Amino acid sequence: MATAALTGKTHSSSALPGRLSLPASSLALLLVGLLFLVLQLAFVPRPFGLSTDEATYLAKVDPSAPELYWTQPRAWGTAVLAAPVALFAPGLTAVRVYFGLLSSAGLVAAFWPWLRVLRPGVAPLAALLFSTTWFTLYNGPLVMPNLHVALGAVAAIGMFLRAVDSPRWWRTALCGAAAALVALVRPPDGVVLFAPVLACALVIPRLRRARVLAALACGVVIGWVPWVVEAYVRFGGFVARWRTAEATGPGGLSLHLANLSIYPRLLDGTPTYCCRDGGPPIEAGPVPWLYAGWLVAVAVLALIGLFVTARQGHLPEMLVVGLAAGSLAGFYLLLPAFTALRYLLPTLALVALPIAALLVTALTSGRSAWSRPISVALVAVLLIGHLGLMVPQAKRDLDRDARARKQALLIAHALRPVVRGRPCLVLGENEPQATSYYLK
Repeated sequence: MATAALTGKTHSSSALPGRLSLPASSLALLLVGLLFLVLQLAFVPRPFGLSTDEATYLAKVDPSAPELYWTQPRAWGTAVLAAPVALFAPGLTAVRVYFGLLSSAGLVAAFWPWLRVLRPGVAPLAALLFSTTWFTLYNGPLVMPNLHVALGAVAAIGMFLRAVDSPRWWRTALCGAAAALVALVRPPDGVVLFAPVLACALVIPRLRRARVLAALACGVVIGWVPWVVEAYVRFGGFVARWRTAEATGPGGLSLHLANLSIYPRLLDGTPTYCCRDGGPPIEAGPVPWLYAGWLVAVAVLALIGLFVTARQGHLPEMLVVGLAAGSLAGFYLLLPAFTALRYLLPTLALVALPIAALLVTALTSGRSAWSRPISVALVAVLLIGHLGLMVPQAKRDLDRDARARKQALLIAHALRPVVRGRPCLVLGENEPQATSYYLK
């Protein structure tokens, strides 16, 4: 089975028993995207103020605002995504609705190729698991890069596999475009995610398609172009910008094994970030054991799903997914001293695929009258537990941060009559960049 999977085409999903039909799965995926949008519209408080990062990206493309805090590590991708709404200088509600629509449409588009790469029912279930994780839902309406890296990675790898199995010029072009988006939004993530994919494809004969590999590689290179050009125009060259970006990051890039203890402590949303100065794990608070159990379950189910799906004839697909997810997880778990859950969104999006494949297999492969009801019950318990834990947490975090961000809005409202359009410098400890953006 493994040899056949490496050298020849995998078995068609139609050969597997009990599969959900492709039209039904397509409709289910559309409904998941709609659910993602509805949850965002229902949960995001109004107003939900801007963070420093969000104000910086919006100001980069908002013609009515001066540039804010554009430093060496920042990339243009998020600003480009924000441009259609920022150009019209709208209010906060329009920004949140626009990014909610963008992330929901991106969710559907990202998992769409997987309707045919794996069994059709896998894609909507994977999209549901990913989109209802609390830090995915939290990041949906934000002007931030990591969720769009996650969706771009899922789309690029899915379209890469589709273009390998069923070559069409437009599939190859879409694969390259998705890779370019990832690299444009976060250039290092593009390398970390797709280098293992390219290496895997060079080793496995079935994946070794020159045009598709070239499209993926060219997409990453194209995504890097704005960052590299800006490095020479503004920051003294590529090497100087890279060194400064690495050095100015909190704690720099080096081996930080403490992250393995820090990330589980962030799972309850408090604090949002941790260890800016390389502090000990206890700065992130106690381990929330319920959420830590969820994390362990995700890891265990993902590993089992990779193995089971590979045994079903999808070994190349699972190698590509597992290596890309593991590469990015290893990078962010071990190297930066500054940690945030949103950095792991691409890993979570990718591992949702083998987890969903495992659950679909459990639902459809019962061989006796009593085994299938037990499988259905177990899957239902897992889904209910996941939704019951994650969705309320997203609401709590959004409400908490809305209260924290409201102060910058109140300060801007108080300063507006004083400033009256005159140039001014805003200093403070509570999102001064956001306050400045409100006063544009």
